[in-house]
Amino acid sequence: MTSILPTKQSRHVFHLKNSKPFFSSENGSLQRGTAAEFPILSNLSMKRLVLGPGAIREPHWHANCNELTYCLSGKVLVTILDTGDDFSNLTLTEGQMVHINSGALHHIEEIGGEGAELIIVFSSEHPKDFALQASFGAMTDAVLGNTYDGPSSGWTNIKRDTKEHYIVKREGKANVPDTAHLPNKNKFDVEELNPQDGGPGVGSAKKARLNVWGALKNLSMPLYDHTDTAY
Repeated sequence: MTSILPTKQSRHVFHLKNSKPFFSSENGSLQRGTAAEFPILSNLSMKRLVLGPGAIREPHWHANCNELTYCLSGKVLVTILDTGDDFSNLTLTEGQMVHINSGALHHIEEIGGEGAELIIVFSSEHPKDFALQASFGAMTDAVLGNTYDGPSSGWTNIKRDTKEHYIVKREGKANVPDTAHLPNKNKFDVEELNPQDGGPGVGSAKKARLNVWGALKNLSMPLYDHTDTAY
């Protein structure tokens, strides 16, 4: 019998979880599906972030895109410093999302002790990362000393470079502010939504979009629960 199955993978399909990590260590890994790996993309890309116990996705920002992060498993602390004095600390657990504006400095830290997995969506097919550690590495002792109102010599022995470290290990216990568990405009629990029923034998969907979450910009994320016979 002649097979009718396609012999070549469609250009519309990309296996993010099976892709080669662009960063991997004993502390975690990062995989990406940008236009470089998935050429059909436009104004959209995705990363998979896996953090080991006590691991930290180093402080960084994205100059050309907004970010929407969904927690698949585990518990993490997210810190966001946006424009002006807009500062947030918040926790994420399975089924919760955080939206981060372009240009906002942020970090993601595993605090549950069992590791975490997150899916991150960007509003650009080529998201640009800028690491805080690398930014400090580009500045002279004099610049940093004067910025922090101290002697330049105080920075001489502090190791700095301009490379991104991506994921680092925390020493000691996590410092989780008491307010991190409170409601936050940047945080959304999509699993608490009432599902939209697609009909008998089809399934349902929960949709994080602008009409239910005002913080969103250029991004949304539906979660589908379908039956084995649904398409």
